[in-house]
Amino acid sequence: MNRLIATADQFSFPARELPQQLLGHIQSSKVGYWEHKFDTHAERLVGQDQLLHWNLGIANGQILYSGDRLWSVQSLMKVVYRYIVYTRNELVRPRFEQLKTKAEEQALSPAQLLAEMKRIGLIDDDRLLKAMKTKILNDLDIYLLMGNGNARFIPDRDLATQLPLAGFSPITLLEEAKQRQLQWGKLQSQVPSMNLIPVLNRQAIEKSNLPDGQQQRIESLVKSQQTLNEIAEEMAKDTLEIAEMFAKLAKNGLVSFQLPKKNTLSPIMAIDDSPMILSQFQHWVKGLGYPVVICQQSETALAQIVEIEPAAIFIDINMPGISGFELVKQIRQQPQLAKIPLVILTGEQKLANRWRAQWTGCDFLTKPLTPGAVGEFQVQLEEMLLKLVGTPTNNYSQN
Repeated sequence: MNRLIATADQFSFPARELPQQLLGHIQSSKVGYWEHKFDTHAERLVGQDQLLHWNLGIANGQILYSGDRLWSVQSLMKVVYRYIVYTRNELVRPRFEQLKTKAEEQALSPAQLLAEMKRIGLIDDDRLLKAMKTKILNDLDIYLLMGNGNARFIPDRDLATQLPLAGFSPITLLEEAKQRQLQWGKLQSQVPSMNLIPVLNRQAIEKSNLPDGQQQRIESLVKSQQTLNEIAEEMAKDTLEIAEMFAKLAKNGLVSFQLPKKNTLSPIMAIDDSPMILSQFQHWVKGLGYPVVICQQSETALAQIVEIEPAAIFIDINMPGISGFELVKQIRQQPQLAKIPLVILTGEQKLANRWRAQWTGCDFLTKPLTPGAVGEFQVQLEEMLLKLVGTPTNNYSQN
């Protein structure tokens, strides 16, 4: 276990003692984030050598936000869409997508986007407050039991203005989180993981004499072959609420559970002559649940690509020996590699590079040049991987 440290801006915590540590450090006039890095359970979650990050936004002794990234426009959009079922309405969803496009084109701040959402009646303070509280509690369900780790404070004076909520009492939230852990414990025998797929027991359903409406509802929930986590997201519900509902169904023999089929995912490959860039890229991509292969020598990259056939390849432009665009040409000349998505990854924000990438059939991603640009880059990286490769096979058991 890490040697315990504790100052005004950092502390270490052993497994299961994070709630007490947080209470002692949140209740202050600080405005910003407590960034947590966990060093246990990492192999089961995101890779043997990977630390898991969690950010808890606070302002003046209140909890405002929780997430794996700092608060941003993307964070706001995700919270609203995930936890406010109204946004799934067929009439509302197009407005939501239009607003997303507007936020990107006009580079709106979180506060500006929130004001626009309120102006068009997409959300109100009560809905946002309820959504944020559910999001924080869902995160506390996971992170409070993650294990040993370290925390450091990241000041951000703008957090309270970019997320203008009254916030939540840490004492109240952490007590509620404690009660939720007890509830999760009671459900463990019926629902051991939220990454299980419910399967309908038709004979039991037919003998149960359930009302037609209730029977149809159960059937509609399980026919999609979604995991319990995915069902919770689809319904914009608290994960605990979904777990309790399916635990009752399982107890009555109406459903059972099965593991999702494991799809073998080829690794994501990064080619760059900078060991620091490769290390950071590997860190970020593993954190998203994807296997990663890195290569520092562009001259040997093609042979490695032929051998492993990556799911996607991120290529730096300026490398000694063989440049990024020359390597792209070599890859395109190999028939068995023709369908692999290629992404030009560069710090040069030249329009000519972007055009050339498009002309060669590559996507384009700009490296973060400042610490402040890292969060936006991580969002873009995740969106690109989802577009090019799909969701990683990264099963996490709730308890």
